[in-house]
Amino acid sequence: MNFQDYEAIDFACDESFQRYCLDEQEADMQFWENWITRHPEKSTAVAEARHMVMLLSAGQGNRLEQLKHLEDGIARYELLHQALLEETAPVTTRQSRRIWPYAAMIGGALVLAAGVLFFPRHQPGPTEKATAIKAGNDPRKTVVLPDGSAIVLRQNSAIQLAPGFNHNNRSLTLTGEAFFDVTQNAQFPFIVHTAALDIKVLGTVFNVSAYTGSGQTATALFKGKIEVTLAGKPAQKIVLAPNQKLTTNTTTPFTVAPLDADPVNHKAREIAWVRNRLEIENEPLEQIAAKLEKWYGIRVVFADNTVKQYRYSGTFESETIIKALDALQLSYPFNFKMLNGEIIISK
Repeated sequence: MNFQDYEAIDFACDESFQRYCLDEQEADMQFWENWITRHPEKSTAVAEARHMVMLLSAGQGNRLEQLKHLEDGIARYELLHQALLEETAPVTTRQSRRIWPYAAMIGGALVLAAGVLFFPRHQPGPTEKATAIKAGNDPRKTVVLPDGSAIVLRQNSAIQLAPGFNHNNRSLTLTGEAFFDVTQNAQFPFIVHTAALDIKVLGTVFNVSAYTGSGQTATALFKGKIEVTLAGKPAQKIVLAPNQKLTTNTTTPFTVAPLDADPVNHKAREIAWVRNRLEIENEPLEQIAAKLEKWYGIRVVFADNTVKQYRYSGTFESETIIKALDALQLSYPFNFKMLNGEIIISK
């Protein structure tokens, strides 16, 4: 099967791709992660397809049945469109389907299929403004970006997403301190700008401390690889390996050193502020979710009352709420998704 010929709707209707989107089978997840890495030119179609699958998985009824209705509706539209154009121009029927152009043809607003709204992919214009996100007085604020990357902002810290984020770039500016868990996208590297330096990544876990007026900026890498460029020195690229930290200040150009490990628990001090050690003993998921909500600064809601009563025991540490929920899923499965700035848990 030649997946390179696939467009968004083709991916969305592929059962293996659906299992990858919903983290249902490890084999499918590994296959599609590798395939997407090898074919960055398909990243736009893949992103649209993931959006379709997640929307449909949130609806009522069987996901495969809904996708079948969607396919049938698109096929009927193709036949109608071909009939309307038959007298003026020849039409070549294609096996793959493009859902977003159809949305524009039907009125430029949306396509309604199986009770789900599909909006045409937004193209940022010259007047689009940057998006600012602030932690305010919250000790921590968790943000899930449009590309799936998770960021935990420390108190009084802020990020500003560049115009067109996740459409033609993945750039943002940080003031303060934040912990990043970045998804891979070879087409659009993830770039963090601060007053003192820029950080370029493909997919990694790291922490940046860049408070205004402190005179010091520090970048600590825990997983993956990042490339740091100091302000005013674009030709100088410093590549960090896992468990390394780069520090720059007003008196020293920069230093690279190992992470500062706590002598008791041997964990890196650089992310002590974000790490959550959760100890639970036969507690219901509703109670656990309340703890996570308070710690990570993101609203957690339940779409199903039954799942509230699932009980868990154990001790684990996690740097993001997504990894915390992933850990809980291993012992007693449930589903969760990020939507409109909150996490929704269901059976």
